[in-house]
Amino acid sequence: MRKSGYRSLLTALLGSAALSFGALAQDTGATSEPGVEIYLPAAFAEFLPQNANDMVRRLPGFQVDEGDQVRGLSGAQGNVLINGRRLPPRSGSLNTRLSTMRVEDVERFELIEAGARDIDMQGYPLLLNIVLRDQTARRFNGRMEIEPREDGGDEVQLAFGGSTTGGSVELEGNFELYDEALLAYSDVRQSNADTPTARFSTDRHTTTSRRDAQGSATIPMGEGRSLVLSAAYAGRANSQRPTEEEIASGAALQERSESDSTETSFGLEYTSPLGEALDLHAVVTRQDGEQESSASLIDAGSIGRFSSGEETSETATRATVRWRISDVWALEAGGTWALNTLDGAFSATIDGVLQDIDGSNASVEETRTAGLAVLSWTPRPDVSANFGGRVEQFTLNSSNAPGELSLTDVVPRADVSWTMENDWVLRVSAEREVGQLGLGQFLAETNLDNSLNTSGAATLEPERSWTYRAELERRFGERGLVRLQAQRREIENPISRILTTEGDVIPANIGPETIDTLEGVFEFDLGRFGMPGLFIDGLAVLRQSERIDPLQGFVRETSGHQDHTFEIGLRQEFADGKYVLGFEIEDDAPATHYWLTQIRRQVRGLEARVNGEWRHSDSWRTGFWLRLPETQRDEIYIFDGVRTGNMSPVLRNTIERDTGAFLSLWTEFEVRDGVHLRLNVRTGRSREASTQVLDINGTELDYASIDQDNVPSFNLRLRWNR
Repeated sequence: MRKSGYRSLLTALLGSAALSFGALAQDTGATSEPGVEIYLPAAFAEFLPQNANDMVRRLPGFQVDEGDQVRGLSGAQGNVLINGRRLPPRSGSLNTRLSTMRVEDVERFELIEAGARDIDMQGYPLLLNIVLRDQTARRFNGRMEIEPREDGGDEVQLAFGGSTTGGSVELEGNFELYDEALLAYSDVRQSNADTPTARFSTDRHTTTSRRDAQGSATIPMGEGRSLVLSAAYAGRANSQRPTEEEIASGAALQERSESDSTETSFGLEYTSPLGEALDLHAVVTRQDGEQESSASLIDAGSIGRFSSGEETSETATRATVRWRISDVWALEAGGTWALNTLDGAFSATIDGVLQDIDGSNASVEETRTAGLAVLSWTPRPDVSANFGGRVEQFTLNSSNAPGELSLTDVVPRADVSWTMENDWVLRVSAEREVGQLGLGQFLAETNLDNSLNTSGAATLEPERSWTYRAELERRFGERGLVRLQAQRREIENPISRILTTEGDVIPANIGPETIDTLEGVFEFDLGRFGMPGLFIDGLAVLRQSERIDPLQGFVRETSGHQDHTFEIGLRQEFADGKYVLGFEIEDDAPATHYWLTQIRRQVRGLEARVNGEWRHSDSWRTGFWLRLPETQRDEIYIFDGVRTGNMSPVLRNTIERDTGAFLSLWTEFEVRDGVHLRLNVRTGRSREASTQVLDINGTELDYASIDQDNVPSFNLRLRWNR
């Protein structure tokens, strides 16, 4: 009844909103091209955008999806085009690329409906095409940022990038560096069956380091042909260790961890017309990665350690031919092949005893081959449909299991888009999906906090599911949107951890799961109703899910499921946009997490944020960002070992956290054309936390609390885009 009530309430609210604002459709000028909405950079001038990314984030009802960069077989390369083309594969972050585009270089944004143009939508209902001005230019952009903190920690960021366009070869590249060192203060830590007392982590030195580099070269070859070469590098390093004071005090709980990883990738993309109505598109990518990690935990005299190392590779190819049969029909067909590998080793000791775990050494090879075809039908400018799919062959070889696993799947997909009266758009789709295996599941692991070993999977099948979606949307003007979406996802064989008859914990495919979602989104300019400068946007999501718990057999929702999420934002401009005040509030339903040795119910309070801005001039602005105090309560039911059958919990651990307000004050001015200096003072957040440990009958066994003051910081940033 409660979930049905939520649905009724949401339907009534969004239905009323749609009727109330339906009249706005009469004020909207139709675009010159059916199925394509045009947004000019001038529409975002009030936000003082610094780059294309600032404007894209303001497009009503659109979110950037970077795609999977051709990993495996789906080949989705994101939902953003630049001058009609997607970014080269393995060329780095799309958000990074958008952040390097100057506002002056953008001519317009085009939101393209399925069927509106002869474009491979790759399953997306909506694509964004960013049209840049034609010019021969060299661009250089960068950012330097430093943030010292009151407790001695600091953060340093450097970024440099550039591009050349309009010549015989177009080049683009960027490099980013991020280093952070901080003091993580002690915090509440959950109890366990072996330690039924109030627990705290120690003060810890933590460091984080990132290095990212991307580059691409586009070589026009004449007659519509082009070759794109791209490469990327990503390096990560993290460490954590107790402070010298904690070590000297002999703290009962001391934790250390280190991890290092590198990833290099390369891509090649070739495009060529094969005739007046045929186009060839081919992609080859390669990615290699290495990762090493280690950790140790000293807890009340017990010592646990682990170390692991992994080498991974991904190779994928995709070649398709698109045939424009007529103005009504188009056919895309081709093939894909992917090879993913993992070689890893893991070892752990508990109190000096080496753990004997299946899958401590793993070698896995996954091969996927597919033939695909999609037929596009556009009988009228207001109707489009796509029908097709792929036939996929999956092969898995694992050192954890004898023999070879070989499977064949038929993966169909169909979607229909219809632009109705007053520009309401109805989209309906059904799609079969075959997921991608995380090969790390074949390597063993140990949880040092509870000494629980998980064996590497002997064999796994990719998750298979059906997704059904219906969406109704209306856009009007530059700031108007109403969207309703209903979706059902039926997963036939989700992957979870189970307990075998031999007493081993292992990843495995389990029984079916369904997830239902009802979502409503709106964004309105209330100036049309006599409230100039007032804007409102909101989101409402209702969810329902169901699966069988693989450990104890009862029917439950998905782990982490939330019945609802509500968000609403208000933005008021004064004095023709010289002053701006905004308010955002978010409410999430409680979430229950079902883990191996515990069931955790998490309740969050309302989240509220306030922001304001004063625009002194076109080159100088000042503002603030305030996050109001928040609370979180965790009710943790702890079991003595892995949950099984009719087992009952032995402890209840209640953890409460209260975080204080966070305030950021900033000012930014343009010191010269295209060069901006930003000064920012941040208060940090105070924290109060408590932990109460009770036995299953409610008798208190222990209680403790802890307070931490906030850590103010000063941030200085210089950025340029020239």
